[in-house]
Amino acid sequence: MSKSRSDNIRIKRAYLDWLRRAKGLSEATVDKAAASIDRWLDYIKGADLRRFHSEKAIAFKRHLEMAKPPSNGALSDASRDGILRDLKAFFRWLADQPGYKSRIRHPDADWFTPDRRTSRGAHQGLWRPHPSPEQVHATILRMPTGTVIQRRDRALMAFLFLTACRETAAMTLKLRHVDIANRCVQFDGQGVETKNNKRFTTFFCPVGADIEEIFETWVSELKSELLFGPMDPVFPKTEVRRSSRGVFEPVGVLRAHWASPGAIVRIFKSAFLAAGLPPFSPHRIRDAPVDLANQHCRTPEEFKAWSQNVGHDDVLTTLRNYGAVAPGRQREIMARFRDDGED
Repeated sequence: MSKSRSDNIRIKRAYLDWLRRAKGLSEATVDKAAASIDRWLDYIKGADLRRFHSEKAIAFKRHLEMAKPPSNGALSDASRDGILRDLKAFFRWLADQPGYKSRIRHPDADWFTPDRRTSRGAHQGLWRPHPSPEQVHATILRMPTGTVIQRRDRALMAFLFLTACRETAAMTLKLRHVDIANRCVQFDGQGVETKNNKRFTTFFCPVGADIEEIFETWVSELKSELLFGPMDPVFPKTEVRRSSRGVFEPVGVLRAHWASPGAIVRIFKSAFLAAGLPPFSPHRIRDAPVDLANQHCRTPEEFKAWSQNVGHDDVLTTLRNYGAVAPGRQREIMARFRDDGED
């Protein structure tokens, strides 16, 4: 390995360690920064980071506009914005490091500033296709329940509908965090993978008594039939064994958490496809309970309570990221305003 490549790896590791220990950032955030830095290192083909030139940064921004992720679609504005912001922060840090500060200046980092169009596209609250509360409700009720795996899958979808939580939080949840009597869940950032390790309480959203019953019945099955305890997962991973035919088949559930959300994503997409709907991801279900807020909330206090319930410190976060109005509904509201003005 060349000296420049080894120096690049060493300084990248030092930066990532600084993000973890000095800034206290989550592992997911650190991984995202590492991926952004790797993109830059791949682009400069392992050249020494100290050999920075503004023209290279400008060309890299053009490169990102043409880049294709695994899905073969162009990188989104949000993806490009995140990569450039990660690199901007990295080069600002580099400008203070021994052996680099004589070659890199703080203003050099500004060459990674996203253009206004990209930044605006990344942060504006456009409406994104997502299932309506009615569609989620109907999909859950149509899911099969013949096996323990199928009952787990249905309870998982019911849970995300009830709480609007992230799939990573659901997959790390333990039975001790669930309070059926008070219809709530304690999302403890010390043991549950919440965003920025937040700690908050979520009470079940008003999505229907039948949805609550599905989840409560699953919790009861875990405790009384599978003999799961307080430290066991609410949604255990699938147990797979080799059958007599020599093929691996799912046979039940293990007393262990999923290692990644990939299986959860497949469960949700399959359930929606089976119901004749687009293959929505688990994260898009977060929009459905927020849609219900428009039906139930009438005062600032009520909107604030709903926002806290989905783990947001600021009600504007809920409205900006999940509160966009669908185009059809927007048309109805504006038509009503015009009709009112003509009366």
